[in-house]
Amino acid sequence: MFRGLTVVSMVFVNNPGDWGHLYWPFDHAKWHGWTPTDLIFPWFLFIVGVAGVFSLEKRMASGADRAGLARHAFRRGMTIVLVGWLMAFYPFVPFLERLGRLRIPGVLPRIGVTFVLGTWIVLAVWRKRVPGVAVAVVALLALHTWILLGTGFDLTPSGNVQRAVDLAVLQGHLWKNAQGWDPEGIVSTLTAIATMLTGTLTGFLLRGPATVKEKIARLLVWGAVATGCGLLWGRFLPINKNLWTASYVVFTSGAALLAIGLCVFVVDVLNWKRPFAFFSTFGTNPLLVFVLSGLLAKTMGLVKLTDVAGKAITLHTWIYRGGFSWIADPTLRSHAFALGTILFWWAVLRVFEKKGWFWKL
Repeated sequence: MFRGLTVVSMVFVNNPGDWGHLYWPFDHAKWHGWTPTDLIFPWFLFIVGVAGVFSLEKRMASGADRAGLARHAFRRGMTIVLVGWLMAFYPFVPFLERLGRLRIPGVLPRIGVTFVLGTWIVLAVWRKRVPGVAVAVVALLALHTWILLGTGFDLTPSGNVQRAVDLAVLQGHLWKNAQGWDPEGIVSTLTAIATMLTGTLTGFLLRGPATVKEKIARLLVWGAVATGCGLLWGRFLPINKNLWTASYVVFTSGAALLAIGLCVFVVDVLNWKRPFAFFSTFGTNPLLVFVLSGLLAKTMGLVKLTDVAGKAITLHTWIYRGGFSWIADPTLRSHAFALGTILFWWAVLRVFEKKGWFWKL
């Protein structure tokens, strides 16, 4: 349910009818600060960490050793990276031109690399899992903060160390090549791993011997403490998704703890599974819907049609005008298109769910 809620939010904010008309909660903060949209990506990494604990314990119980699990994590993570590169490379033509400016960082590459490195850390400290992972989180946050503030750079869009490193290593292969910028850059991978590991700590809590109500209480208390600490820290080290600052990690992980605590309460205490089945459907095939929705959005921007005035328009524009022009408010109209996209993909995923089709890497 938590993963589905996160994926629904991700697909919704990625598919407005008009990027020029957005309500503020459904757009990223321009630089420092945060909006609800800025919670989505760290929540996905957080739930990767939670689910990883369940998976590792299950595999170890069946006889897998840590070396084999490390190899499996590498294969799976690099496959996710490859899928991300294929999405960025699509529609593959002109081949050499697209290859020459292929975006190397990205959402799926970040998930894949974070999954590999985060899992290796967990396996390395498995015998002392909770203190070991906690020390790793603190070390990653401290190292990243020193790199940001202690190496002679500032926290401005043009003067930060992440931009400098990305330009030195990945110039021409970034999200915004003209500005030399990518929000999923190399340096912030450190704190992205820390975000995943906060989910790992949560997974250990959920797998512990306490009662469900005790676990919920701990999730909510730790969530409130982390959220408050992140906001307080943000007064000194700004909360910034683009830089993935340490304060951003603490704040978003705290919010994730609160959210998953509420999810556990709703599902495992109140047993309200059916009212929230919509989100669970998305949670069963998260990677599939992310990839397919991204490819469809790209395709709709590539297919050209002719409107009644004889002008060339994209398939996206044709559907948007034809299906949503009756909504007078342009911002409401833009988000109505995003909601229509969600409902379309829910129908597709519901078929997959009924047939037991789940895409795993």
